[in-house]
Amino acid sequence: MNKANGLTSSTTFVIDAIKINHWLNARKITTPMIAKNNKKLVTKILKKKDFSANYKEINFLTKILNISSSEITKKENLPEYILYSKRKILQSKRAVRRDGIHFYNYYTLPSPQNFIAPVILDICCPKEKMPKLNKGHLEQAITINIGKEDMYGRWGIKSNKQNFRKFRFNKGKASWIIGDSYVEPSYCPHTYSLTGKEKSQILSYTAKCPLQRFIDNSNSWPNTSYKNFLSMTENLAEKLSFLDIYLKNRGVDKHYLSKRLNVDVSKLKNIINKKGKQVKLIKKICNVLNLDYELFLDKNFKSDSVGKNYMSYNQSIKTIRKFKSYYVASMASSLRYPDLYGLYFKIVNDKKVLDLIDYASVHYYITKGRLSFYINNKKINVNEGDALWVAPYTKHGFSGKGSLIKLSNGEAMDNSNMFEISKVFKPKYTLRRMYKDLKTWGYDR
Repeated sequence: MNKANGLTSSTTFVIDAIKINHWLNARKITTPMIAKNNKKLVTKILKKKDFSANYKEINFLTKILNISSSEITKKENLPEYILYSKRKILQSKRAVRRDGIHFYNYYTLPSPQNFIAPVILDICCPKEKMPKLNKGHLEQAITINIGKEDMYGRWGIKSNKQNFRKFRFNKGKASWIIGDSYVEPSYCPHTYSLTGKEKSQILSYTAKCPLQRFIDNSNSWPNTSYKNFLSMTENLAEKLSFLDIYLKNRGVDKHYLSKRLNVDVSKLKNIINKKGKQVKLIKKICNVLNLDYELFLDKNFKSDSVGKNYMSYNQSIKTIRKFKSYYVASMASSLRYPDLYGLYFKIVNDKKVLDLIDYASVHYYITKGRLSFYINNKKINVNEGDALWVAPYTKHGFSGKGSLIKLSNGEAMDNSNMFEISKVFKPKYTLRRMYKDLKTWGYDR
Protein backbone atom coordinates (compact mmCIF):
# COMPACT_ATOMS: atom_id res chain seq x y z
CA MET A 1 0.00 0.00 0.00
CA ASN A 2 1.38 3.39 -0.98
CA LYS A 3 -0.57 6.08 0.81
CA ALA A 4 2.18 8.65 0.13
CA ASN A 5 1.30 8.57 -3.58
CA GLY A 6 -2.42 8.46 -2.89
CA LEU A 7 -2.62 4.75 -3.80
CA THR A 8 -4.47 2.18 -1.72
CA SER A 9 -5.39 -1.48 -2.13
CA SER A 10 -8.71 -0.36 -3.63
CA THR A 11 -7.07 1.79 -6.35
CA THR A 12 -7.78 0.47 -9.86
CA PHE A 13 -5.94 0.95 -13.14
CA VAL A 14 -7.06 0.41 -16.72
CA ILE A 15 -4.47 -1.81 -18.40
CA ASP A 16 -3.97 -1.27 -22.12
CA ALA A 17 -4.12 -4.68 -23.84
CA ILE A 18 -1.76 -3.53 -26.62
CA LYS A 19 0.84 -2.19 -24.20
CA ILE A 20 0.81 -5.26 -21.94
CA ASN A 21 1.16 -7.50 -25.00
CA HIS A 22 4.13 -5.43 -26.20
CA TRP A 23 5.96 -5.68 -22.88
CA LEU A 24 5.31 -9.41 -22.51
CA ASN A 25 6.88 -9.86 -25.96
CA ALA A 26 9.75 -7.47 -25.23
CA ARG A 27 10.62 -9.14 -21.90
CA LYS A 28 10.08 -12.67 -23.31
CA ILE A 29 7.63 -13.47 -20.54
CA THR A 30 4.77 -15.85 -21.33
CA THR A 31 1.37 -16.09 -19.70
CA PRO A 32 2.14 -19.60 -18.33
CA MET A 33 5.03 -18.00 -16.41
CA ILE A 34 2.61 -15.49 -14.90
CA ALA A 35 -0.05 -18.15 -14.24
CA LYS A 36 2.20 -19.84 -11.67
CA ASN A 37 1.63 -16.84 -9.41
CA ASN A 38 -1.56 -15.23 -10.68
CA LYS A 39 -4.06 -17.28 -12.74
CA LYS A 40 -6.79 -14.63 -12.44
CA LEU A 41 -4.54 -12.01 -14.03
CA VAL A 42 -3.65 -14.33 -16.93
CA THR A 43 -7.34 -14.87 -17.67
CA LYS A 44 -7.69 -11.10 -18.11
CA ILE A 45 -4.58 -10.84 -20.33
CA LEU A 46 -5.63 -13.71 -22.61
CA LYS A 47 -8.88 -11.95 -23.52
CA LYS A 48 -6.69 -9.37 -25.33
CA LYS A 49 -8.91 -6.52 -24.24
CA ASP A 50 -8.34 -3.58 -21.94
CA PHE A 51 -8.98 -4.60 -18.34
CA SER A 52 -9.08 -3.19 -14.82
CA ALA A 53 -6.30 -4.13 -12.43
CA ASN A 54 -6.17 -3.48 -8.70
CA TYR A 55 -3.16 -2.16 -6.82
CA LYS A 56 -1.72 -5.64 -6.12
CA GLU A 57 -2.05 -6.69 -9.77
CA ILE A 58 -0.41 -3.53 -11.12
CA ASN A 59 2.36 -3.96 -8.56
CA PHE A 60 2.89 -7.57 -9.67
CA LEU A 61 2.99 -6.62 -13.38
CA THR A 62 5.40 -3.71 -12.98
CA LYS A 63 7.78 -5.87 -10.94
CA ILE A 64 7.75 -8.89 -13.26
CA LEU A 65 8.12 -6.69 -16.37
CA ASN A 66 10.52 -4.21 -14.69
CA ILE A 67 8.59 -1.15 -15.90
CA SER A 68 6.66 1.77 -14.45
CA SER A 69 2.85 1.63 -14.40
CA SER A 70 2.61 4.35 -17.10
CA GLU A 71 4.10 1.87 -19.61
CA ILE A 72 1.03 -0.39 -19.50
CA THR A 73 -1.85 1.82 -18.33
CA LYS A 74 -4.40 3.10 -20.83
CA LYS A 75 -3.78 6.41 -22.55
CA GLU A 76 -6.75 8.55 -23.45
CA ASN A 77 -7.75 8.15 -27.12
CA LEU A 78 -7.51 11.25 -29.27
CA PRO A 79 -10.76 12.78 -30.53
CA GLU A 80 -11.18 13.80 -34.19
CA TYR A 81 -11.38 17.45 -33.19
CA ILE A 82 -11.88 19.80 -30.24
CA LEU A 83 -13.77 23.09 -30.55
CA TYR A 84 -13.60 25.99 -28.10
CA SER A 85 -15.99 28.87 -28.56
CA LYS A 86 -14.82 32.44 -28.02
CA ARG A 87 -16.85 32.46 -24.80
CA LYS A 88 -15.12 29.34 -23.47
CA ILE A 89 -11.70 30.79 -24.31
CA LEU A 90 -12.54 34.03 -22.48
CA GLN A 91 -13.65 32.00 -19.44
CA SER A 92 -10.10 30.61 -19.15
CA LYS A 93 -8.75 34.11 -18.40
CA ARG A 94 -6.12 34.39 -15.66
CA ALA A 95 -4.10 37.44 -14.75
CA VAL A 96 -0.32 37.27 -14.36
CA ARG A 97 1.77 39.78 -12.42
CA ARG A 98 5.40 40.54 -13.07
CA ASP A 99 7.67 43.30 -11.82
CA GLY A 100 4.98 44.47 -9.40
CA ILE A 101 2.32 45.19 -12.06
CA HIS A 102 -0.52 43.48 -13.92
CA PHE A 103 1.54 42.20 -16.84
CA TYR A 104 -0.58 39.78 -18.90
CA ASN A 105 -3.93 38.07 -19.15
CA TYR A 106 -3.68 34.49 -20.41
CA TYR A 107 -6.34 32.52 -22.33
CA THR A 108 -6.07 28.84 -23.30
CA LEU A 109 -6.99 27.38 -26.71
CA PRO A 110 -8.12 23.75 -27.23
CA SER A 111 -5.75 20.83 -26.97
CA PRO A 112 -6.05 17.14 -25.95
CA GLN A 113 -4.83 15.84 -22.61
CA ASN A 114 -1.01 15.94 -22.31
CA PHE A 115 -0.65 18.12 -25.42
CA ILE A 116 0.72 21.64 -25.17
CA ALA A 117 -2.05 24.17 -25.73
CA PRO A 118 -1.63 27.50 -27.54
CA VAL A 119 -2.37 30.62 -25.51
CA ILE A 120 -3.54 34.16 -26.20
CA LEU A 121 -2.04 36.95 -24.12
CA ASP A 122 -3.40 40.42 -23.42
CA ILE A 123 -0.37 42.69 -23.19
CA CYS A 124 -0.83 45.06 -20.24
CA CYS A 125 2.67 46.37 -19.47
CA PRO A 126 2.61 50.18 -20.11
CA LYS A 127 4.96 51.73 -22.65
CA GLU A 128 6.62 53.88 -19.98
CA LYS A 129 8.02 50.79 -18.30
CA MET A 130 10.91 48.74 -19.69
CA PRO A 131 9.34 45.27 -19.64
CA LYS A 132 11.04 42.76 -17.39
CA LEU A 133 12.20 39.61 -19.17
CA ASN A 134 10.96 36.15 -18.33
CA LYS A 135 13.50 33.35 -18.06
CA GLY A 136 12.46 31.60 -21.27
CA HIS A 137 10.99 28.10 -21.55
CA LEU A 138 11.97 24.80 -23.05
CA GLU A 139 9.33 24.88 -25.77
CA GLN A 140 10.17 26.75 -28.96
CA ALA A 141 7.27 28.88 -30.20
CA ILE A 142 5.65 30.88 -33.00
CA THR A 143 4.26 34.17 -31.76
CA ILE A 144 1.92 36.42 -33.77
CA ASN A 145 0.65 39.93 -33.11
CA ILE A 146 -3.15 39.51 -33.31
CA GLY A 147 -4.08 42.67 -31.41
CA LYS A 148 -5.28 45.93 -32.87
CA GLU A 149 -2.06 47.80 -32.10
CA ASP A 150 1.70 47.61 -32.41
CA MET A 151 3.62 46.59 -29.32
CA TYR A 152 7.22 46.36 -28.19
CA GLY A 153 8.95 43.01 -28.12
CA ARG A 154 12.09 42.41 -26.12
CA TRP A 155 14.28 39.32 -26.48
CA GLY A 156 17.59 38.26 -24.95
CA ILE A 157 19.55 40.10 -22.31
CA LYS A 158 21.21 42.81 -24.44
CA SER A 159 19.09 45.52 -26.07
CA ASN A 160 19.69 46.37 -29.74
CA LYS A 161 17.64 46.97 -32.89
CA GLN A 162 16.99 43.24 -33.29
CA ASN A 163 16.21 42.50 -29.68
CA PHE A 164 14.04 45.49 -28.79
CA ARG A 165 11.72 46.47 -31.58
CA LYS A 166 8.13 47.19 -32.56
CA PHE A 167 6.09 44.05 -33.04
CA ARG A 168 3.65 45.38 -35.64
CA PHE A 169 -0.05 44.90 -36.37
CA ASN A 170 -1.33 45.14 -39.95
CA LYS A 171 -3.77 48.06 -40.35
CA GLY A 172 -3.46 48.22 -44.13
CA LYS A 173 -4.12 45.98 -47.14
CA ALA A 174 -4.51 42.18 -46.93
CA SER A 175 -5.67 42.60 -43.32
CA TRP A 176 -6.25 38.83 -43.01
CA ILE A 177 -2.47 38.71 -42.61
CA ILE A 178 -2.86 40.14 -39.14
CA GLY A 179 0.62 41.05 -38.02
CA ASP A 180 4.31 40.31 -37.59
CA SER A 181 5.36 36.85 -36.45
CA TYR A 182 8.51 35.25 -35.13
CA VAL A 183 9.92 31.90 -34.01
CA GLU A 184 11.89 31.80 -30.76
CA PRO A 185 14.27 29.02 -29.64
CA SER A 186 14.28 27.17 -26.31
CA TYR A 187 15.05 29.23 -23.20
CA CYS A 188 15.10 32.56 -25.05
CA PRO A 189 14.18 35.29 -22.51
CA HIS A 190 11.38 37.47 -23.92
CA THR A 191 8.68 39.94 -22.95
CA TYR A 192 6.27 42.56 -24.38
CA SER A 193 4.94 46.02 -23.61
CA LEU A 194 2.46 48.47 -25.12
CA THR A 195 3.32 51.27 -27.54
CA GLY A 196 0.30 53.35 -26.59
CA LYS A 197 -2.71 53.35 -24.28
CA GLU A 198 -4.63 50.68 -26.21
CA LYS A 199 -4.34 47.04 -25.14
CA SER A 200 -2.68 44.66 -27.59
CA GLN A 201 -2.70 40.90 -27.96
CA ILE A 202 -0.50 38.02 -29.13
CA LEU A 203 -1.09 34.38 -29.99
CA SER A 204 1.75 32.27 -28.60
CA TYR A 205 1.99 28.81 -30.06
CA THR A 206 4.45 26.74 -28.11
CA ALA A 207 5.61 23.42 -29.48
CA LYS A 208 6.50 20.27 -27.63
CA CYS A 209 10.27 20.19 -27.73
CA PRO A 210 11.73 17.22 -29.69
CA LEU A 211 14.20 16.83 -26.82
CA GLN A 212 11.50 16.27 -24.19
CA ARG A 213 11.92 12.49 -24.19
CA PHE A 214 15.70 12.90 -23.91
CA ILE A 215 15.22 15.33 -21.02
CA ASP A 216 12.89 12.93 -19.20
CA ASN A 217 15.46 10.16 -19.57
CA SER A 218 18.64 12.17 -18.90
CA ASN A 219 17.21 13.78 -15.75
CA SER A 220 17.27 10.31 -14.21
CA TRP A 221 20.93 9.68 -15.11
CA PRO A 222 23.60 9.68 -12.41
CA ASN A 223 25.13 13.16 -11.98
CA THR A 224 28.53 11.91 -13.17
CA SER A 225 26.98 10.57 -16.38
CA TYR A 226 25.51 13.95 -17.28
CA LYS A 227 28.76 15.74 -16.45
CA ASN A 228 30.65 13.37 -18.77
CA PHE A 229 28.02 13.90 -21.45
CA LEU A 230 28.51 17.68 -21.24
CA SER A 231 32.28 17.41 -21.45
CA MET A 232 32.12 15.08 -24.47
CA THR A 233 29.66 17.22 -26.38
CA GLU A 234 31.07 20.72 -26.07
CA ASN A 235 30.83 21.49 -29.80
CA LEU A 236 27.36 20.20 -30.53
CA ALA A 237 26.64 23.02 -32.96
CA GLU A 238 29.05 21.34 -35.38
CA LYS A 239 27.64 18.03 -36.56
CA LEU A 240 31.07 16.56 -37.25
CA SER A 241 31.76 16.66 -33.51
CA PHE A 242 29.50 13.61 -33.30
CA LEU A 243 31.61 11.61 -35.71
CA ASP A 244 34.49 11.06 -33.29
CA ILE A 245 32.00 9.86 -30.65
CA TYR A 246 30.48 7.32 -33.06
CA LEU A 247 33.94 6.09 -34.06
CA LYS A 248 34.97 5.48 -30.45
CA ASN A 249 31.65 3.79 -29.59
CA ARG A 250 32.19 1.35 -32.44
CA GLY A 251 35.83 0.65 -31.58
CA VAL A 252 37.15 2.27 -34.75
CA ASP A 253 40.25 4.51 -34.86
CA LYS A 254 41.77 6.66 -37.62
CA HIS A 255 44.46 4.09 -38.51
CA TYR A 256 41.85 1.37 -39.14
CA LEU A 257 39.82 3.78 -41.31
CA SER A 258 42.94 4.79 -43.20
CA LYS A 259 43.59 1.15 -44.18
CA ARG A 260 39.93 0.40 -45.01
CA LEU A 261 39.47 3.50 -47.15
CA ASN A 262 43.02 3.85 -48.47
CA VAL A 263 42.99 7.46 -47.32
CA ASP A 264 45.81 9.35 -45.65
CA VAL A 265 45.43 9.62 -41.86
CA SER A 266 45.90 13.42 -41.99
CA LYS A 267 42.78 13.80 -44.16
CA LEU A 268 40.80 11.74 -41.68
CA LYS A 269 42.11 13.87 -38.82
CA ASN A 270 40.89 17.02 -40.58
CA ILE A 271 37.43 15.57 -40.95
CA ILE A 272 37.22 14.27 -37.39
CA ASN A 273 38.63 17.54 -36.00
CA LYS A 274 35.90 19.44 -37.83
CA LYS A 275 38.27 21.09 -40.31
CA GLY A 276 37.17 19.26 -43.40
CA LYS A 277 34.12 19.73 -45.59
CA GLN A 278 34.56 16.73 -47.84
CA VAL A 279 31.13 15.16 -48.19
CA LYS A 280 32.47 12.24 -50.25
CA LEU A 281 34.91 11.27 -47.51
CA ILE A 282 32.24 11.58 -44.82
CA LYS A 283 30.07 9.23 -46.91
CA LYS A 284 32.91 6.68 -47.12
CA ILE A 285 33.50 6.82 -43.36
CA CYS A 286 29.78 6.34 -42.72
CA ASN A 287 29.68 3.34 -45.05
CA VAL A 288 32.30 1.67 -42.84
CA LEU A 289 30.30 2.52 -39.70
CA ASN A 290 26.95 1.70 -41.36
CA LEU A 291 25.61 5.18 -40.50
CA ASP A 292 23.54 7.81 -42.27
CA TYR A 293 26.09 10.40 -43.46
CA GLU A 294 23.53 13.22 -43.29
CA LEU A 295 23.79 13.03 -39.51
CA PHE A 296 27.17 14.71 -39.76
CA LEU A 297 26.51 17.47 -42.28
CA ASP A 298 26.30 21.00 -40.88
CA LYS A 299 23.24 23.08 -41.75
CA ASN A 300 23.04 26.84 -42.02
CA PHE A 301 20.46 27.75 -39.37
CA LYS A 302 19.79 31.39 -40.23
CA SER A 303 18.70 33.40 -37.19
CA ASP A 304 19.53 36.57 -35.31
CA SER A 305 21.80 36.96 -32.28
CA VAL A 306 19.29 35.41 -29.85
CA GLY A 307 18.33 32.57 -32.20
CA LYS A 308 14.93 33.90 -33.31
CA ASN A 309 13.53 34.18 -36.85
CA TYR A 310 11.37 37.24 -37.53
CA MET A 311 8.89 37.90 -40.35
CA SER A 312 7.04 41.17 -40.80
CA TYR A 313 3.46 41.19 -42.06
CA ASN A 314 4.73 42.90 -45.24
CA GLN A 315 7.07 39.96 -45.84
CA SER A 316 4.14 37.59 -45.25
CA ILE A 317 2.02 39.52 -47.79
CA LYS A 318 4.67 38.85 -50.44
CA THR A 319 4.11 35.08 -49.98
CA ILE A 320 0.36 35.11 -50.77
CA ARG A 321 -0.60 32.21 -53.05
CA LYS A 322 -3.59 30.09 -54.03
CA PHE A 323 -3.72 26.72 -52.31
CA LYS A 324 -6.65 24.39 -53.07
CA SER A 325 -9.82 26.38 -52.27
CA TYR A 326 -7.97 28.96 -50.12
CA TYR A 327 -5.53 31.83 -50.22
CA VAL A 328 -2.58 31.29 -47.87
CA ALA A 329 0.46 33.22 -46.71
CA SER A 330 3.50 32.17 -44.71
CA MET A 331 4.60 33.37 -41.31
CA ALA A 332 7.94 33.07 -39.55
CA SER A 333 9.62 29.65 -39.53
CA SER A 334 12.99 28.14 -38.68
CA LEU A 335 15.10 25.42 -40.26
CA ARG A 336 15.84 24.26 -36.70
CA TYR A 337 12.21 23.20 -36.18
CA PRO A 338 10.86 21.56 -39.36
CA ASP A 339 7.57 20.56 -37.69
CA LEU A 340 6.76 24.02 -36.33
CA TYR A 341 4.91 26.22 -38.83
CA GLY A 342 2.10 28.73 -39.16
CA LEU A 343 -0.03 29.94 -42.07
CA TYR A 344 -2.51 32.71 -42.66
CA PHE A 345 -5.66 31.45 -44.43
CA LYS A 346 -8.27 33.47 -46.34
CA ILE A 347 -11.51 31.62 -47.06
CA VAL A 348 -13.74 32.75 -49.97
CA ASN A 349 -15.55 29.55 -50.82
CA ASP A 350 -19.21 28.59 -50.34
CA LYS A 351 -18.93 24.84 -51.07
CA LYS A 352 -18.46 21.90 -48.72
CA VAL A 353 -14.82 20.87 -48.87
CA LEU A 354 -12.67 18.20 -47.26
CA ASP A 355 -9.46 19.31 -48.89
CA LEU A 356 -7.14 19.55 -45.88
CA ILE A 357 -5.31 16.63 -44.28
CA ASP A 358 -2.10 16.94 -42.26
CA TYR A 359 0.48 14.44 -41.02
CA ALA A 360 0.45 16.10 -37.59
CA SER A 361 -2.29 17.54 -35.41
CA VAL A 362 -3.17 21.18 -36.19
CA HIS A 363 -4.67 24.18 -34.43
CA TYR A 364 -6.90 26.85 -35.99
CA TYR A 365 -7.84 30.24 -34.64
CA ILE A 366 -10.66 32.09 -36.44
CA THR A 367 -9.56 35.70 -36.91
CA LYS A 368 -12.46 37.08 -38.96
CA GLY A 369 -15.92 36.19 -40.28
CA ARG A 370 -18.34 33.31 -39.95
CA LEU A 371 -17.13 29.99 -41.36
CA SER A 372 -18.34 26.44 -41.81
CA PHE A 373 -15.92 23.78 -40.59
CA TYR A 374 -16.30 20.35 -42.22
CA ILE A 375 -14.86 17.18 -40.74
CA ASN A 376 -15.86 13.82 -42.18
CA ASN A 377 -19.69 14.05 -42.37
CA LYS A 378 -20.08 16.90 -39.87
CA LYS A 379 -20.65 20.58 -40.49
CA ILE A 380 -19.91 22.96 -37.62
CA ASN A 381 -20.37 26.73 -37.64
CA VAL A 382 -17.40 28.66 -36.26
CA ASN A 383 -17.03 32.39 -35.68
CA GLU A 384 -14.36 34.99 -35.04
CA GLY A 385 -12.57 34.20 -31.78
CA ASP A 386 -13.35 30.45 -31.85
CA ALA A 387 -10.53 27.89 -31.97
CA LEU A 388 -10.12 24.28 -33.13
CA TRP A 389 -7.76 21.37 -32.69
CA VAL A 390 -7.80 18.64 -35.39
CA ALA A 391 -6.25 15.15 -35.11
CA PRO A 392 -3.51 13.99 -37.53
CA TYR A 393 -4.52 12.53 -40.90
CA THR A 394 -8.12 13.72 -40.49
CA LYS A 395 -9.86 15.10 -43.60
CA HIS A 396 -11.39 18.52 -42.99
CA GLY A 397 -11.98 21.89 -44.62
CA PHE A 398 -13.57 25.34 -44.39
CA SER A 399 -16.07 27.39 -46.37
CA GLY A 400 -17.61 30.85 -46.01
CA LYS A 401 -16.05 34.30 -45.95
CA GLY A 402 -13.39 35.01 -43.38
CA SER A 403 -9.87 34.20 -42.27
CA LEU A 404 -7.96 32.07 -39.81
CA ILE A 405 -4.54 31.17 -38.53
CA LYS A 406 -3.33 27.60 -38.94
CA LEU A 407 -0.59 26.26 -36.67
CA SER A 408 1.14 22.91 -36.25
CA ASN A 409 4.07 21.65 -34.19
CA GLY A 410 4.47 17.96 -34.94
CA GLU A 411 2.69 16.62 -31.86
CA ALA A 412 1.26 13.14 -32.47
CA MET A 413 3.43 12.82 -35.59
CA ASP A 414 6.69 14.63 -36.32
CA ASN A 415 9.60 14.85 -38.74
CA SER A 416 11.69 12.28 -36.86
CA ASN A 417 8.76 9.82 -36.90
CA MET A 418 8.45 10.23 -40.66
CA PHE A 419 12.19 9.66 -41.04
CA GLU A 420 12.12 6.50 -38.93
CA ILE A 421 9.06 5.14 -40.77
CA SER A 422 10.87 5.63 -44.09
CA LYS A 423 13.58 3.22 -42.87
CA VAL A 424 11.46 0.34 -41.55
CA PHE A 425 11.56 -3.14 -43.10
CA LYS A 426 8.62 -3.65 -45.50
CA PRO A 427 6.82 -0.41 -44.47
CA LYS A 428 3.26 -1.43 -45.33
CA TYR A 429 3.50 -4.70 -43.37
CA THR A 430 5.36 -3.11 -40.45
CA LEU A 431 2.96 -0.17 -40.17
CA ARG A 432 -0.04 -2.50 -40.14
CA ARG A 433 1.56 -4.51 -37.33
CA MET A 434 2.33 -1.34 -35.38
CA TYR A 435 -1.32 -0.31 -35.11
CA LYS A 436 -3.00 -2.02 -32.16
CA ASP A 437 -0.70 -5.05 -32.36
CA LEU A 438 -2.02 -7.92 -30.24
CA LYS A 439 0.01 -10.74 -31.80
CA THR A 440 2.27 -12.68 -29.49
CA TRP A 441 5.89 -13.19 -30.36
CA GLY A 442 5.27 -16.85 -31.08
CA TYR A 443 5.28 -18.54 -27.67
CA ASP A 444 2.67 -21.01 -26.54
CA ARG A 445 0.21 -19.46 -24.17
